[in-house]
Amino acid sequence: MEQEALILRSVRYAEHDRVVTFFSAQEGLLTGFARGSAGLGNRFGASFEPLTLSHVLGRHHVEGTLFRLHKASIINAFSSLKSDLDRFYWAGFAVRVLLALLPPAHPEPSLFSLSIRYLNDLSSPECSPAGAWIRFASRALGILGYGIHSGACSSCHQQDRTGPIIYQVSDGRILCPFCSQGEEKQSWVKTDAEILFLLERVGEVDNQGDGEIPGERLGPVAGFLDQVFSCRVPGWKEISSLPLPIR
Repeated sequence: MEQEALILRSVRYAEHDRVVTFFSAQEGLLTGFARGSAGLGNRFGASFEPLTLSHVLGRHHVEGTLFRLHKASIINAFSSLKSDLDRFYWAGFAVRVLLALLPPAHPEPSLFSLSIRYLNDLSSPECSPAGAWIRFASRALGILGYGIHSGACSSCHQQDRTGPIIYQVSDGRILCPFCSQGEEKQSWVKTDAEILFLLERVGEVDNQGDGEIPGERLGPVAGFLDQVFSCRVPGWKEISSLPLPIR
């Protein structure tokens, strides 16, 4: 079956072959074997470069084995994105999320569309990379069942949008500082209610909406998402550790 696929990872195997991990709307996250795709002048060209949207044709020859890739051609290489190191880093965060949180072979067409939109947004020089990342991350978490919601304290049911709160990453519970005393803090993230409110609003906007975050809040919101992904994605490299301007 021919399908559109976003290439997430491509690893050379032996001298002339590649093992390719890709995400398609029809079949979700798959890993395939592309024979003869690593040498110069191979028939696949650059179709299996990471962060490339390609038409791919292949199938499972034997159940339980790697998907066999027979043909591929580039739809969008996102060349302008790959020529800007800062924006390339931002795109890499989405790759980490998809590889870590997508279940294998489970179609997620809305997340596929969201991922392509994110790369298109990053390719535009007018787009705020941090704003595009926040939109992608909050909506991706929602699609995958980890949506971020604001609200009252789960224990005392009081809501204060001005003070600090504690957010439980594993189940989305919210506790005020008083009710969080004595709780296990392994996956608690300290934040403020406004950040959760902004992320909830952005996460609920459909894929055609903007869901803009005020410029002065981009840094704190991105920092909160860093903490969330640090709890969910092994080895997550936080944005603050990279030489990236938050804009």
